[in-house]
Amino acid sequence: MKYQTGDRILLLHSKEEGTVVDIINDNMVMVEINGTSFPVYLDQIDFPYFHRFSQKKTPIPAKRTPGEEIRREKPAPVNKPEKGMFLSMLPVFEFDGMDDVVSTLKFHLLNETRSSYSYHFEIWLNNSLFLELKQEVHPFQHTYLADLQFDQLNDNPRFEFTFVPQEADLKLAASYHKTWKIKARQLFQQLGELQQKQKATIDYTLFDKYPLREEKDAYGFSPQDLKKLSALTSHLSVKETTPVTAKYEIDLHIEKLTDDWKGLSNLEMLGIQLNEFQHYLDLAIAQHQPGMIVIHGVGSGKLRDEVHEILKTVPEVKYFVNQYHPFYGYGATEIFFK
Repeated sequence: MKYQTGDRILLLHSKEEGTVVDIINDNMVMVEINGTSFPVYLDQIDFPYFHRFSQKKTPIPAKRTPGEEIRREKPAPVNKPEKGMFLSMLPVFEFDGMDDVVSTLKFHLLNETRSSYSYHFEIWLNNSLFLELKQEVHPFQHTYLADLQFDQLNDNPRFEFTFVPQEADLKLAASYHKTWKIKARQLFQQLGELQQKQKATIDYTLFDKYPLREEKDAYGFSPQDLKKLSALTSHLSVKETTPVTAKYEIDLHIEKLTDDWKGLSNLEMLGIQLNEFQHYLDLAIAQHQPGMIVIHGVGSGKLRDEVHEILKTVPEVKYFVNQYHPFYGYGATEIFFK
């Protein structure tokens, strides 16, 4: 091997000097230049000594007196397009006597934005924590995360990222969480394409732009969620076997309405509950029922408030109360019709 870890090298295309920090295989090494690490092929680098010797020597300027000192200007900001945050995977190939096979996967975090972030990174193998990192990544910085042996793909690896902007901005979300899982079939296809295209890494997008802050109500629902709720209540309906006879007592606990509630989101459950309530409210009014009791439970209070908002818009409702009841506590609302 021509190079060893710690050797100084020169990038031939940019004439920048760096250091070899890792040997990837017989054709590639990992180099670090100005705090950024990335892989390069051996034919893209050389030792810097001849380049130094051949350069025209710059005369040393005369020493300035204190009165001649000139303030240094701040470095100009990086004028590069923002692309987002990426997880970069570098496969390390080894020759097994017959073919090149992947032995190791090296992972890096690529911050292609003008913002700094602190991040919490975890690797889980078979639902057990394997690695945890808490670091910062600066604008247009590439930072090393971890290595995984290729046979560890059998352990269902899962990567968890949580990003927090370093600069306070009320327009941005306080944090952003991203889960990434390795899909074996997709990975094998990408590895084949990687060799054909003679590329070094496979990049996965974690986010294009850091998300904006969502204003949520006291129950954790954003304006976008509430818009979805109106759509859900328009097509989520009660079971087809629901009787058409009005009931005096309606229980809106989700487990009473559907057997598959465990796989539903809070928004979907709320849509089903409100549909059930509206159905029996319409029946009670159509059949001239004098009143009814809606059991909504206590919980966060979101279902109760939505029920009350509906009742305020129904002209047939005389009044309704949510007082302590010996059977329901504060978990039910009693409705009286005109």
